[in-house]
Amino acid sequence: MNNIFVGMDLHKKTSSFCVLDKEGKVLLEKTIRTDPEEVRKFIKSLGKQNKINLVMEPLSQWYFYADFIEAQGVEITLAHPLKVKAIAFAKVKTDKIDAHVLANLLRCNLIPKAYFAPKYVREWKELSRARMSLIEIQTQVKNKIHAILFRNGLNYSRTALFGKSGRAWLNKLDLDPVFRLNLESNLNTLDSLKKQIAILEKEIKKTVDNNKEMSLLRTIPGIDYITSITIMSEIGDIHRFPNEKKLHSYAGLVPVVRSSGGNTKRGHISKEGSKFLRYIMVQTAQHQRILKNKVGLKWYLDRLCLNNKNSKTAIVATARKLLTIVFKVLSEGRPFEERLPKTISII
Repeated sequence: MNNIFVGMDLHKKTSSFCVLDKEGKVLLEKTIRTDPEEVRKFIKSLGKQNKINLVMEPLSQWYFYADFIEAQGVEITLAHPLKVKAIAFAKVKTDKIDAHVLANLLRCNLIPKAYFAPKYVREWKELSRARMSLIEIQTQVKNKIHAILFRNGLNYSRTALFGKSGRAWLNKLDLDPVFRLNLESNLNTLDSLKKQIAILEKEIKKTVDNNKEMSLLRTIPGIDYITSITIMSEIGDIHRFPNEKKLHSYAGLVPVVRSSGGNTKRGHISKEGSKFLRYIMVQTAQHQRILKNKVGLKWYLDRLCLNNKNSKTAIVATARKLLTIVFKVLSEGRPFEERLPKTISII
């Protein structure tokens, strides 16, 4: 069979393809509607006598089309968008050129690959991010309610405005009709969001309980159901990281290092890689201070603060240490065991 190399520049409405042979000769360039049947016809037109290697960037509708094209017997490669741009910078940029660049890099085995997560990992990601999105909307709605109270010179004296007593207080407020209508609309939206979040959290709990790796993560202080599925949805297979430092880098929790003329300077963290993994690890690090019944890494966080580290630096360092623990727990398949400070480790 002949090897042919296909670059696909995927977009919502149309997608561009460039097909090269092993010598780099352009066999076909075509733009079609981004439609499953159109894509299927295009793949079929390339002929059964050819081994088709296709590369695309993980953008837009890539989930569906990567699985769909792979089911047609095509070998799929995901290209890292930022690294491809760094390698193949061009002043003239079109969909046709992008498809050709991708195909040529694939032909020369120079594609910087992105992680092609299995379908079940992508499903975890959908669950965790769907909940995260609803939580963000819920916060926006709560802020709108606070704004209504502010515009009417009202202030709830207790802390739990959206608890049982707070809701009773909101229902009794004597407001002008337009403000009452606005308040009721936001409260109804809030109630609807709570129900949707509860449905997602029930499914998340079931998923975590049935997964060994997520259950192991829950042995680490500060990691609950939501945190464990978020971590696993971003990491996927822990064995794709040769060591914990690579995992730190993937989360963007390592400092940027600049070295010139024998001088080395360390800057802020890179913030490259998975922003969701970085976010959840920083949140878990902050949570160490309020843990109940467990010591966790509060001792480590406090020690960093005492050693003249500012709060943000200490939190990031603690997040990095927690990620090291995550790496060990997952790679060795053993639960975390809490011990005295300076000797905390897994069993």
